[in-house]
Amino acid sequence: MGLPMTDIHCYSTDNVLRQIQGAMPVLGAYTVSFYSLNGRPSRKPSDTLLDFLYYPSGGTIRDTNMNILFYEPKLDAYHPSNRK
Repeated sequence: MGLPMTDIHCYSTDNVLRQIQGAMPVLGAYTVSFYSLNGRPSRKPSDTLLDFLYYPSGGTIRDTNMNILFYEPKLDAYHPSNRK
């Protein structure tokens, strides 16, 4: 899967997929790390790097308090556009 080479800690759906390659989920979630602005994943570098949780069964990115920050259809294993 030819994902573009960028800073893996800048938030994008491609970087979520890059970070979970070869990883095993814990209780259905993968831990991913991104730069953060105001506690949310940032698409640009910042001074803060935080862990977030990615749930493929719902395509959600959550903070460590389990708050849903993003829904990403491209990352949702059950979204009709992702069915093979």
